[in-house]
Amino acid sequence: MDKALVRQRFRKAGAQYTQQAQVQQQMAKQLWQYAEQFVPAPQRVLEIGCGQGGFTQYLRGWPPLQHVVLNDLYLPREALQALLPNDVEVHYAEGDIETLALPSGIDAVVSAASMQWLVDVPRLLQRLHASLNVGGHVVLSTFGPEQYHEIRQLTGQGLQYYSVPDWQRLLSAGFEVLLVQQAQQRLWFDSPWDVLKHLQHTGVTGAGQWQWNKARLRTFTAQYVQQYGRSESDDVVSLTYHPIYLIARKKHG
Repeated sequence: MDKALVRQRFRKAGAQYTQQAQVQQQMAKQLWQYAEQFVPAPQRVLEIGCGQGGFTQYLRGWPPLQHVVLNDLYLPREALQALLPNDVEVHYAEGDIETLALPSGIDAVVSAASMQWLVDVPRLLQRLHASLNVGGHVVLSTFGPEQYHEIRQLTGQGLQYYSVPDWQRLLSAGFEVLLVQQAQQRLWFDSPWDVLKHLQHTGVTGAGQWQWNKARLRTFTAQYVQQYGRSESDDVVSLTYHPIYLIARKKHG
């Protein structure tokens, strides 16, 4: 994966991301509701892939919060700072979390809809385990194997999406899994072209190396409508989202 390209695409998406990424915003809210149930208020938090602050805005709901480390490939710092109380110490760790040094003594690691961008998930989980205090939590949302299956079937391009059993296996080595939930949701767009614009505005096009030309676009559009169209009377097509929510606690010993 070309993470420099991913960074460029997300930075370019900017405010468009907030407008278009409605599912991700819903996921952030749902993840926070789960976090409120399962995670005692932490003082030191690391957020991976904070983006425009879709989940960051909820961190103020943990009143004892003292220290936050915000990470992403690109960080809109002023916008993020405005989301947190003035008495919270905020550190910015811009760059690839898989290569950056991780903070120690963390009470909770949160990541909303960003773990799918990682190259080596098992390795990062090992490093996060070492960074967490005993009894600390990981609070994650990501996407499952049905995510964007229409695009992957038609182009052969896409990220690696772990299934729920995969995540349970990955976490079980060092964590006690407290919550696993998943769902599927289909969005409808007026045409395949609108699907591509939606993906562009949410930064997803940074994941693949698919090269478009007029002939390929015509073929893609025809196949998309044929296989995933709502009816024969229009070009309305579906795009599948497959959110997964996970909360786990670092084991003692």
